[in-house]
Amino acid sequence: MMEIRFWGRGGQGAVLAAELLAQAAFLDGKVPQSFPFFGVERRGAPVTAYARVSDRPIEVRTSIATPDVVVVLEHGLLATMPTTDGLREGGTVLVNARADDPGLVAPPSARLATVDADRIALELGLGTAATPIVNTAVLGALVRVTGVVSPIALDRAIERVVPARPSENLAACHAGYAGVLVRTTEVPVPTPRPSPRAPPLPEGPLATIPSDVLRTASWRTRRPEIRLERCTRCNFCWKFCPDTAIALDALGFPQLIAEHCKGCGICAAVCPPKTIAMVAEGSEGP
Repeated sequence: MMEIRFWGRGGQGAVLAAELLAQAAFLDGKVPQSFPFFGVERRGAPVTAYARVSDRPIEVRTSIATPDVVVVLEHGLLATMPTTDGLREGGTVLVNARADDPGLVAPPSARLATVDADRIALELGLGTAATPIVNTAVLGALVRVTGVVSPIALDRAIERVVPARPSENLAACHAGYAGVLVRTTEVPVPTPRPSPRAPPLPEGPLATIPSDVLRTASWRTRRPEIRLERCTRCNFCWKFCPDTAIALDALGFPQLIAEHCKGCGICAAVCPPKTIAMVAEGSEGP
């Protein structure tokens, strides 16, 4: 099984890239899986999408923490987001960038591949100068570098799924396939890995009812204390809260909805500037 994590910005087509890859894998007779992760859902914001391709049934349904391949549709994300975290030893990093771009970074053991998908997209009129739509060009490069699906299957997926300008997107795919550059002289296909087995689900119903309905906030022994003077408005607390206990005010600052909060502490753990501290329930603060 090959696991691929896509990074892009809203409007570049990262989510559709994962879907197209899954469609191509299906047309190749393989077992695909694709799904996105959205944070702040707006044009230009970082977006993550995932794809798995296997010859056997895929039993896991989690996000991909240890990918074989990382695809970065906007090279600036290499410096601002943890794009290559968890990349497997000898994995591949494919970046939409010129080969001579000084900002290119990758783990020492990784193969670094580049394709100038911005140029390809603009030449074919896909997107705008501010937001070129680069997904099909990058997918062509991905197929050349990894062999995850056949070029014919990818062409058929684009013809079936891409909603607009299929001929231009096909041309972009072919240009990306021809224009990708790899740090090594050869382009080996990664050795397939067996599909991991998902752990069995626990007995009983899953907790899909909001915590304010179940009154689980009464279980809380610690509560989040938000120090707004430190807040950078990254929205990680809102993004990762499992109980929608964090709301954002008109300026984008987090606010606690106490009746939803079980005091799990995830918001404090993921907060980069440590804006949030967990304090004892009933205390006045840390």
